[in-house]
Amino acid sequence: MTNEGESQTETWVESKGAKYPFAYDPGGKLQKELGVGGIPAAFLVDPSGKIVWEGHPGNLNASVIDKHIEGALTRPIYSWDGSAKKVKQAFLKNDFAKAFDAAAKLAEDDAFGVEVEGILRGILDGRMASYAGALERGDILSAYEGYKGLAKGVKGLPEEDTIKAALKTISKDKGMKAAMKGQEKLAELGATELRRHKDCDEVLAQLEKLLKSHPEGFVNVAIQAKIADVRKTRGKLQR
Repeated sequence: MTNEGESQTETWVESKGAKYPFAYDPGGKLQKELGVGGIPAAFLVDPSGKIVWEGHPGNLNASVIDKHIEGALTRPIYSWDGSAKKVKQAFLKNDFAKAFDAAAKLAEDDAFGVEVEGILRGILDGRMASYAGALERGDILSAYEGYKGLAKGVKGLPEEDTIKAALKTISKDKGMKAAMKGQEKLAELGATELRRHKDCDEVLAQLEKLLKSHPEGFVNVAIQAKIADVRKTRGKLQR
């Protein structure tokens, strides 16, 4: 992934003889979302879509990869074409119901379809478990956004009822709604640019106020962590 232009990237790829796939990140949007501070940086993502390792690529060894490679696709998704293309298109839209249907049809003529069905099931199960875990530990916003993002794509699947029930619980529980509102405010404050001591002080004041509204639990811990981060940033800024 690079934030450089096509001419620079393709010239480099050709000169180095690079054989791996690459993509563009205009403006470094993904870099910022992932919190990448230095280049090069690498992330290892397991078959369920969870980031299980991150750091300098030189520190990523075979033992770490082998530990998380079980269930990985034998053919990367960007190479799916022909009949498999329909599975890819549905999956990339988070439409698991349609993806399962397309995989089943693919399996009638291509054994790869059976593998894809298994991978899709593993990914969906992993996401459902992740969102349930987030809800259990009090990370309401992650659970809500995750379930909401899956809702339309699981119509007719067993997960549909589970997601509807979870979203209904979150929408009616006053404590959960308050926690989610606090997380949204925390995310908003976290996106504030801290260029001066004044910026830090303003954010700290709002964080301290937010902390009083969430005296315990997951949100409280998250706010305290952000307060520590902002204070650390303030200490590095010149007056």
